[in-house]
Amino acid sequence: MWQLLIVLYFIFASASYLLRRVLAQKLRDHNREINAIFFLFFLLPAAIFLSFFFPHNLNVGPLNLFLLFGGSIIWPILSIISFHANKDVDVGIFTIITNLSPVFTMVIALPFLHESISNMQSLGIMLLILSGILAASSQLNKHNRASINGILVCILSAIVLGVAVAYEGFMLGRVDFGTYLIFGWGSQIIWSAILAHKELRKIPQLFSKVENRQTLIVWGSTRVLGSVAFVSALKISGSASIISAASDFLSVSVVIAAYFFLKEHRHMVYKLLATSLGVVGLLLIAK
Repeated sequence: MWQLLIVLYFIFASASYLLRRVLAQKLRDHNREINAIFFLFFLLPAAIFLSFFFPHNLNVGPLNLFLLFGGSIIWPILSIISFHANKDVDVGIFTIITNLSPVFTMVIALPFLHESISNMQSLGIMLLILSGILAASSQLNKHNRASINGILVCILSAIVLGVAVAYEGFMLGRVDFGTYLIFGWGSQIIWSAILAHKELRKIPQLFSKVENRQTLIVWGSTRVLGSVAFVSALKISGSASIISAASDFLSVSVVIAAYFFLKEHRHMVYKLLATSLGVVGLLLIAK
């Protein structure tokens, strides 16, 4: 059963990546309200639905409550940064570069979470860095400021994702997933509305156009269904390492899907080589 859920995760997650690229190109100036739409209208119902399947303890104490609310701002910020990066960078390149996030997670985990790193993981980090360099070099154009800025924002997105994953791992060591679902996801929803409070009035305008409305609904649905499929696979399989290793291949499916659906044909040799190195690096880090 979990194998089917992982396949669904690949399909939904790949679709959401591609659709975010479409939205970032067509609606460049509506970053915050588009991400608020996801958190308010898609993540909120998903959190309510999943809360029935994951036991939770609402008595978390003031310190955990503070950490859950304060730290959760990082996820809406990540969504805003990722949307910005997709304005000027191919989604395949973006996905490859964000594979660097485990490197930044480890930078935090080593001193603060008291984790250690093996020789195989060190090799994995080097392969990830090499894959990121390959992907970035294919996109960079010294005469195109937008491409340079886009790559820098992609790297920033990878850094923030690495910090977010480290934070989430830290919190899941303090509270169970059901509790994190209520307070963590709930706080993300609140922060998304706060960050977009000036732009929320523009949401009806975005939905007024049929094309925009359809794209937003499909994007939000695929993104949240991908999250639900991943969490469900994790719960059913009972093995975080297996699910994590399987999810490492997402960049492959995104690059291939972008080739066919978004016609991102440029630099395919670079992309495929960088993707292959990145997947091997992720697998080595997961060992």
